[in-house]
Amino acid sequence: MPLPETLKSVREWFSERGLRGRVQTIDGSRLDQAIAGLGYTETVGPALRQSAPLLPALKILRDSADPRRTAEITKELPEDYFTVYRRGLGIPEFQAILTTGDAEIAFAVVRGDNAEALSVGRVTIDTATRHAGIAALATAEHARRQGLARIVLRELLAFSAERGAESTYLEVDEQNAPALALYESLGYTTAHRYHCRLL
Repeated sequence: MPLPETLKSVREWFSERGLRGRVQTIDGSRLDQAIAGLGYTETVGPALRQSAPLLPALKILRDSADPRRTAEITKELPEDYFTVYRRGLGIPEFQAILTTGDAEIAFAVVRGDNAEALSVGRVTIDTATRHAGIAALATAEHARRQGLARIVLRELLAFSAERGAESTYLEVDEQNAPALALYESLGYTTAHRYHCRLL
Protein backbone atom coordinates (compact mmCIF):
# COMPACT_ATOMS: atom_id res chain seq x y z
CA MET A 1 0.00 0.00 0.00
CA PRO A 2 1.08 3.60 -0.40
CA LEU A 3 2.51 5.03 2.82
CA PRO A 4 -0.53 7.19 3.78
CA GLU A 5 -2.85 4.17 3.55
CA THR A 6 -0.37 2.03 5.45
CA LEU A 7 -0.21 4.54 8.30
CA LYS A 8 -4.01 4.75 8.34
CA SER A 9 -4.17 0.97 8.81
CA VAL A 10 -1.59 1.14 11.61
CA ARG A 11 -3.57 3.90 13.35
CA GLU A 12 -6.77 1.86 13.10
CA TRP A 13 -5.09 -1.30 14.44
CA PHE A 14 -3.82 0.55 17.51
CA SER A 15 -7.08 2.46 17.95
CA GLU A 16 -9.07 -0.79 18.09
CA ARG A 17 -6.92 -1.70 21.10
CA GLY A 18 -7.33 1.65 22.83
CA LEU A 19 -3.80 2.77 21.96
CA ARG A 20 -2.19 5.51 19.95
CA GLY A 21 -0.52 4.34 16.75
CA ARG A 22 3.25 4.37 16.45
CA VAL A 23 5.92 3.36 14.00
CA GLN A 24 9.53 2.67 15.02
CA THR A 25 11.99 4.22 12.59
CA ILE A 26 15.72 4.84 12.36
CA ASP A 27 16.30 8.51 13.12
CA GLY A 28 16.72 10.43 9.86
CA SER A 29 16.06 7.45 7.59
CA ARG A 30 14.07 7.83 4.38
CA LEU A 31 11.03 6.22 6.02
CA ASP A 32 11.36 8.46 9.08
CA GLN A 33 11.53 11.56 6.89
CA ALA A 34 8.60 10.40 4.77
CA ILE A 35 6.36 9.85 7.81
CA ALA A 36 7.37 13.24 9.23
CA GLY A 37 6.57 14.77 5.84
CA LEU A 38 3.00 13.52 6.21
CA GLY A 39 2.64 15.58 9.39
CA TYR A 40 3.55 13.01 12.04
CA THR A 41 6.19 15.03 13.84
CA GLU A 42 5.69 13.84 17.44
CA THR A 43 8.16 11.19 18.59
CA VAL A 44 8.86 8.95 21.60
CA GLY A 45 12.49 8.16 22.36
CA PRO A 46 15.17 8.29 21.22
CA ALA A 47 16.98 5.04 21.92
CA LEU A 48 20.12 3.42 20.59
CA ARG A 49 20.72 0.06 18.92
CA GLN A 50 24.17 -1.12 20.00
CA SER A 51 26.26 -4.15 19.05
CA ALA A 52 29.50 -5.86 20.09
CA PRO A 53 31.56 -8.95 19.30
CA LEU A 54 30.27 -11.57 21.74
CA LEU A 55 33.38 -13.38 22.98
CA PRO A 56 35.37 -10.24 23.96
CA ALA A 57 32.31 -8.92 25.84
CA LEU A 58 31.90 -12.27 27.58
CA LYS A 59 35.58 -12.31 28.62
CA ILE A 60 35.23 -8.85 30.20
CA LEU A 61 32.14 -10.02 32.10
CA ARG A 62 33.85 -13.17 33.30
CA ASP A 63 36.73 -11.03 34.57
CA SER A 64 34.55 -8.35 36.18
CA ALA A 65 31.26 -9.90 37.37
CA ASP A 66 31.07 -11.45 40.84
CA PRO A 67 32.12 -15.12 40.38
CA ARG A 68 30.29 -16.12 43.57
CA ARG A 69 26.89 -15.27 42.14
CA THR A 70 25.11 -16.77 39.18
CA ALA A 71 21.89 -16.32 37.28
CA GLU A 72 19.59 -19.24 36.60
CA ILE A 73 18.88 -19.79 32.91
CA THR A 74 15.47 -21.09 31.83
CA LYS A 75 13.72 -21.62 28.52
CA GLU A 76 10.38 -20.73 30.12
CA LEU A 77 9.42 -17.23 31.25
CA PRO A 78 9.83 -17.18 35.07
CA GLU A 79 6.56 -16.56 36.87
CA ASP A 80 7.99 -13.58 38.78
CA TYR A 81 9.77 -11.96 35.81
CA PHE A 82 7.47 -8.94 35.77
CA THR A 83 8.11 -8.17 39.43
CA VAL A 84 11.46 -6.84 38.15
CA TYR A 85 10.80 -6.06 34.48
CA ARG A 86 7.98 -3.61 35.21
CA ARG A 87 7.45 -2.52 31.63
CA GLY A 88 5.39 -5.63 30.90
CA LEU A 89 3.44 -5.67 34.18
CA GLY A 90 -0.30 -5.79 33.57
CA ILE A 91 -0.06 -6.09 29.79
CA PRO A 92 -1.46 -9.53 28.81
CA GLU A 93 0.28 -9.55 25.41
CA PHE A 94 3.74 -9.02 26.92
CA GLN A 95 4.15 -12.66 27.90
CA ALA A 96 3.53 -13.69 24.28
CA ILE A 97 5.91 -10.97 23.05
CA LEU A 98 8.73 -12.26 25.26
CA THR A 99 8.17 -15.98 24.63
CA THR A 100 7.55 -16.23 20.87
CA GLY A 101 9.69 -15.77 17.78
CA ASP A 102 11.82 -17.65 15.29
CA ALA A 103 15.00 -17.52 17.40
CA GLU A 104 16.00 -19.63 20.42
CA ILE A 105 14.83 -17.80 23.55
CA ALA A 106 16.15 -17.99 27.12
CA PHE A 107 15.76 -16.01 30.33
CA ALA A 108 18.17 -15.27 33.17
CA VAL A 109 17.29 -14.42 36.78
CA VAL A 110 19.57 -13.49 39.68
CA ARG A 111 17.83 -14.28 42.96
CA GLY A 112 18.36 -13.10 46.50
CA ASP A 113 18.71 -15.26 49.60
CA ASN A 114 14.91 -15.47 49.90
CA ALA A 115 14.57 -16.54 46.22
CA GLU A 116 13.28 -13.09 45.30
CA ALA A 117 14.03 -12.12 41.68
CA LEU A 118 16.52 -9.23 41.77
CA SER A 119 17.75 -8.90 38.18
CA VAL A 120 16.43 -10.38 34.93
CA GLY A 121 17.18 -10.49 31.23
CA ARG A 122 16.22 -12.23 28.00
CA VAL A 123 18.21 -13.39 24.98
CA THR A 124 17.13 -14.44 21.51
CA ILE A 125 19.68 -16.38 19.48
CA ASP A 126 19.46 -16.45 15.70
CA THR A 127 21.56 -19.48 14.82
CA ALA A 128 21.53 -18.59 11.10
CA THR A 129 23.12 -15.16 11.58
CA ARG A 130 24.89 -16.02 14.88
CA HIS A 131 23.46 -12.89 16.53
CA ALA A 132 22.36 -12.85 20.20
CA GLY A 133 19.86 -10.13 21.07
CA ILE A 134 19.68 -9.00 24.69
CA ALA A 135 16.38 -7.47 25.82
CA ALA A 136 14.01 -6.98 28.77
CA LEU A 137 17.00 -6.41 31.07
CA ALA A 138 16.10 -4.91 34.45
CA THR A 139 17.20 -4.83 38.09
CA ALA A 140 14.90 -4.23 41.06
CA GLU A 141 15.37 -0.71 42.38
CA HIS A 142 16.55 -1.84 45.83
CA ALA A 143 19.14 -4.17 44.27
CA ARG A 144 20.84 -1.74 41.89
CA ARG A 145 24.55 -0.79 41.95
CA GLN A 146 25.51 -4.32 43.03
CA GLY A 147 26.72 -5.61 39.67
CA LEU A 148 23.71 -7.86 39.12
CA ALA A 149 23.16 -6.76 35.52
CA ARG A 150 26.73 -7.89 34.76
CA ILE A 151 25.88 -11.33 36.11
CA VAL A 152 22.72 -11.55 33.99
CA LEU A 153 24.65 -10.46 30.90
CA ARG A 154 27.49 -12.89 31.64
CA GLU A 155 25.13 -15.86 31.86
CA LEU A 156 23.09 -14.87 28.79
CA LEU A 157 26.21 -14.34 26.65
CA ALA A 158 27.76 -17.60 27.88
CA PHE A 159 24.53 -19.42 26.98
CA SER A 160 24.62 -17.76 23.55
CA ALA A 161 28.29 -18.59 22.94
CA GLU A 162 27.58 -22.26 23.66
CA ARG A 163 25.03 -22.14 20.84
CA GLY A 164 27.42 -20.59 18.34
CA ALA A 165 26.53 -16.89 18.61
CA GLU A 166 29.36 -14.58 17.58
CA SER A 167 27.88 -11.11 18.01
CA THR A 168 25.50 -9.47 20.44
CA TYR A 169 23.15 -6.50 20.22
CA LEU A 170 20.76 -4.63 22.48
CA GLU A 171 18.72 -1.45 22.68
CA VAL A 172 19.17 1.21 25.32
CA ASP A 173 17.48 4.49 26.17
CA GLU A 174 19.75 7.36 25.17
CA GLN A 175 19.22 8.97 28.59
CA ASN A 176 20.17 5.86 30.60
CA ALA A 177 23.71 6.89 31.54
CA PRO A 178 24.50 3.93 33.88
CA ALA A 179 23.44 1.37 31.24
CA LEU A 180 25.35 3.19 28.51
CA ALA A 181 28.50 3.18 30.65
CA LEU A 182 28.12 -0.55 31.33
CA TYR A 183 27.63 -1.41 27.67
CA GLU A 184 30.52 0.81 26.59
CA SER A 185 32.78 -1.01 29.06
CA LEU A 186 31.85 -4.28 27.32
CA GLY A 187 32.68 -2.99 23.85
CA TYR A 188 29.20 -2.13 22.61
CA THR A 189 29.05 0.65 20.02
CA THR A 190 26.03 2.41 18.53
CA ALA A 191 24.82 1.07 15.19
CA HIS A 192 21.97 3.56 14.90
CA ARG A 193 19.60 5.82 16.80
CA TYR A 194 15.85 5.25 16.56
CA HIS A 195 12.54 6.51 17.89
CA CYS A 196 8.82 5.93 17.48
CA ARG A 197 6.75 8.35 15.43
CA LEU A 198 3.28 8.75 16.93
CA LEU A 199 0.36 8.59 14.52
